[in-house]
Amino acid sequence: MTELFDTRWGWHPAPIDFVHTYTIREGRAKGWGLHREHEDRYFLIHGRMQIVCYDIRPDSPTFEQISHIYLSPENPRIVSIPTYVWHANLNIGDGEVRVVNFPTKPYEHANPDKLRLPLDTPEIPYSISGVMGW
Repeated sequence: MTELFDTRWGWHPAPIDFVHTYTIREGRAKGWGLHREHEDRYFLIHGRMQIVCYDIRPDSPTFEQISHIYLSPENPRIVSIPTYVWHANLNIGDGEVRVVNFPTKPYEHANPDKLRLPLDTPEIPYSISGVMGW
């Protein structure tokens, strides 16, 4: 058994009101994406994934820095991606990646909270090579 979330952990102040899952095929990446109104909260349930983050929050201690987060079956955990942080999710394993997302705000189909950039954008000082988008 692997626990995905327990309110007793006191992990995040925002309630869980909406949950969805997505996949990333082998050799593919999802991103770059940014949210202005909600945080993503990921839990990997299958595969191996690297999350690359680029922080554009001027008041943040990690402003204009790149960070890497690795999710794998050996290290199960929930990861939060704050608002105004560009992020790309890369499948770094064999086979498909499956992720559960507990965002802090439900998805609005008519008005999605999502900005996108291509993987090879010059706006982010990081090169993602050798993978295709989506």
